[in-house]
Amino acid sequence: MRFRLLTQALHDAGFRAFVQMGTGQLASLIGDTLQGRDHVVVAANSPHRDGVTQLRRVATALWTEGAPVDPALPRPGAARRSAPVRLNLDGALVSLGGARLAELRGVLAAGLSPTPPLPETGVLRPPAPQPTPAAGPLYTAVAPDASNVAPPHGATAGPHHPAPLSPPGADEAAASHPAVAGSPYAASPHVATAAGDYVPAAGSAHAAMAGTHHLVPPSPPGTGQPTAVAGFAECRVAACGDCGPRTTWPRGQRPCCAPAWGDGRARTTPRRCRRRARLRPRWCNRAVAGSQYTVPPNAATAGADYVAVAGTHPAAVAGPHHLVPPSPPGADNVGAAGSRPAAVPQAPASPYPAAGAAPAASPHVAAVGTGQAAPLLPTAPDAASARPVAGAAHPAPWAAELDALLRETADAAAELVAAGRARPVVARVRTYDVRVSSEAMPYLRDHCFFPQRPGWPDEADRWPVVPATTIVQHLIDAAEHTADGRHVAVAVHGARFDQWVTATPPSTVPVTVTPSATDPAHYTVTFGRSARGVVQLAPRYPDAADRPAPWRIDPATERIPEHTAAQIYDERWMFHGPAFQGLTRLTAIGEMQVRGTITTPAAPGALLDNVGQLLGYWIMATRTERSVVFPVGMRLMRFYGPPPRPGTEVECLVRVVALTDAALEADVQLLIGGEVWAELHGWHDRRFDNDPQTRPVERFPQRNTLSQPQPGGWSLVYERWPDLASRDLIMRNHLGGAERAEYARQSPLGRRQWLLGRIAAKDAVRRWLWEQGEGPVFPAEIRVCEDEHGHPYAVGVHGRTLPPLDLTLAHRAEAGVALVAPRHPGEQRRPGIGIGIEEVTERDVAFDPAERALLTTVTASGGASATWWAAAFRAAKEAVAKADGTGRDTAVVGAERTHLTVEAATAPGHPPRRYRVRCTTTANPSGLPGREYAVAWTTGPGHRDQDEETDQ
Repeated sequence: MRFRLLTQALHDAGFRAFVQMGTGQLASLIGDTLQGRDHVVVAANSPHRDGVTQLRRVATALWTEGAPVDPALPRPGAARRSAPVRLNLDGALVSLGGARLAELRGVLAAGLSPTPPLPETGVLRPPAPQPTPAAGPLYTAVAPDASNVAPPHGATAGPHHPAPLSPPGADEAAASHPAVAGSPYAASPHVATAAGDYVPAAGSAHAAMAGTHHLVPPSPPGTGQPTAVAGFAECRVAACGDCGPRTTWPRGQRPCCAPAWGDGRARTTPRRCRRRARLRPRWCNRAVAGSQYTVPPNAATAGADYVAVAGTHPAAVAGPHHLVPPSPPGADNVGAAGSRPAAVPQAPASPYPAAGAAPAASPHVAAVGTGQAAPLLPTAPDAASARPVAGAAHPAPWAAELDALLRETADAAAELVAAGRARPVVARVRTYDVRVSSEAMPYLRDHCFFPQRPGWPDEADRWPVVPATTIVQHLIDAAEHTADGRHVAVAVHGARFDQWVTATPPSTVPVTVTPSATDPAHYTVTFGRSARGVVQLAPRYPDAADRPAPWRIDPATERIPEHTAAQIYDERWMFHGPAFQGLTRLTAIGEMQVRGTITTPAAPGALLDNVGQLLGYWIMATRTERSVVFPVGMRLMRFYGPPPRPGTEVECLVRVVALTDAALEADVQLLIGGEVWAELHGWHDRRFDNDPQTRPVERFPQRNTLSQPQPGGWSLVYERWPDLASRDLIMRNHLGGAERAEYARQSPLGRRQWLLGRIAAKDAVRRWLWEQGEGPVFPAEIRVCEDEHGHPYAVGVHGRTLPPLDLTLAHRAEAGVALVAPRHPGEQRRPGIGIGIEEVTERDVAFDPAERALLTTVTASGGASATWWAAAFRAAKEAVAKADGTGRDTAVVGAERTHLTVEAATAPGHPPRRYRVRCTTTANPSGLPGREYAVAWTTGPGHRDQDEETDQ
């Protein structure tokens, strides 16, 4: 099977889409054969998908290439959607080196804290083993030394650093304990237990984050071991991973939220707790409600009791509750009545005691069952003890960075929980319906992008669009109305315009006003799905003393504009009609600024629209390309007085602060009577693709064309608007309503060249009419249709009548061509005229032997390369096929430097029809991809050129 030759022949014949019907690797073979050429290949069978799913992929691939497909494929079953997951993209990132990261993982897996690195290696050394203390007080202070001190960290939200116990009798060391104010160890987030275990201290990262509950087991006197917890209730916390330290618990008596590692392995939080984790602090299931200092039932053990400790009001911090055992009798140094641990400051009294709580002034809470008072552990140390000593060197820089991240996390969690506990502000959302149509907004008839013939019946062809500044006025009006009209808009923040708001077809746009939950002066207003902004209201405008000073102007940076304000409207530099024509004087223009005078129009938002016109004039007067701009956003608009009345003169100064190929940003100051009325910061315009040659068509399409006439009577147009948004504007300026609908039905890849062909054809017809003495003709007055065989023809629209014309068009890459010729009444449309265009590029061509021999001969004669001649042969055969209109075979039988002779087969027994085809070369202009084209056209066998060829 000669698949490569067959594939090449199919491609040369015009086939571009290949579908593999069975199994195998034929698709790969086709891809290798046609590498670098325009084609698509897709398999109808896939082992990875079911038949209907793959069939849909085939249909989609073919549709994108312009092939008609049947859309009535069975729809797949409704896919099961998983619950949406909200991603937090605002968190800080910390990167650690590979070796340090592995080290940290090892430390965390062991449940230990790193000690300072060895000076000679910089490697973290494991913590020194701690001796088991003798029976004694549950809590005591120890003095730091080289063997039992964890490294300092930069904040209370740092990693876990155990504070080991000191033997009994270390009272003298209490004063120098790291928790003392001013010590870098004051931030240590743990307190040691009598068993040598470590529990998070009040004020630690665990205590600050999301209301975590830390359970500290007491020990009976003389045992030094934690006691069993009887009937401990299940604890549901904000983040179970931080529910407590890695404490050794007796088997079967470990709380559900405490990790177990007595078997030497680090276990994660139980699944049930993880599943119930929330960012809302919760007490245990059986916790006593209504008290800030609460003792959970069933938490007491034989010989010891638990008390709940909270350092501050829940609204101030995350509100952790630490269960702290009371001291046994005689333990003077650890919390007997009237005393407290030397290393732990007294908790501040809560300003909001709950019902049933201990008196606010009392620094202790009685322990259940003993009558003793237990000290209150503060949830956050004071500033002196909670922060490290300024300038203290950290033994491990990566740990300091990690500390900073954890501190930020803890602070953010505390703020979030505090905000959640605050009484929510119920925002009163209001929605207003705004009717958008030329009847409801008659001033929009003067804000149409594209001109049409006077009396044109189809308003959509003119495309009336609501100005962005008019939308801003609607946002302001809606916000002021929501505030019952007692406030005025003094600023608009973050206005964005996401899509056009058109008046055709008429629509009703919901305007939604949402008061801010945190600032009653701010209202978020949305204009449907098209625009949004935050309107700031105030009881009155700022006083005159609070207004900014006018900006200073350097006359040396300005010059007198070359145009007058009247000219920019008369010569259609601006498309605006009388209702939006407010520029009355162009004062000065500079490299990055422009000044002018605006006489306030009456239309809503028209004053600020004229600011955009002044900015648009600046870019058109100073730049030759991408000079079409439209606003897409405004960062801040601030107003210092009421809107001026219609007819008021406003001085406008525009400063361009940023200019790129895609965008333009400017700041604006508006003055009335020498005083600042408004300042606009961050006026953001989007720049659209255009070219100096397209500007006449944008202003006066009825007298200008995008295509250029060529010798021989045909028209040539290049795509100088590769941007999709710019192409949309070009399309609307040239196509009527029915043609726009046809354009929308084209495949995405086919729309570009389809539009090029239609523009070239319309321009060829209009130019022919002008040659016959016709007056202005708008592109929308000509419609290009196709007959049942796909042959194009032109008709007039909305009263425009056309004589009988033959029309042919072609397109390739960034070029479109068309040819028009008159046709006598009653004369058949075919045979007629034809035109073809082919890119001059290396490719295998399926010519018959006679054509190949002719190609070799003409190439040997010099004058052009074989590549160009091959492209000319293909273009000539395409032109004759269109002119003949029968679909029969064609063949090149003669070649000269300026023309080719092509024969078209006829019915059996009849001689072929012979066409004389003229050929030429063209190429893309600068700014487009470098391509060369061969263009061929014929006026048909019945014209004089063909008669002369037949006679010869």
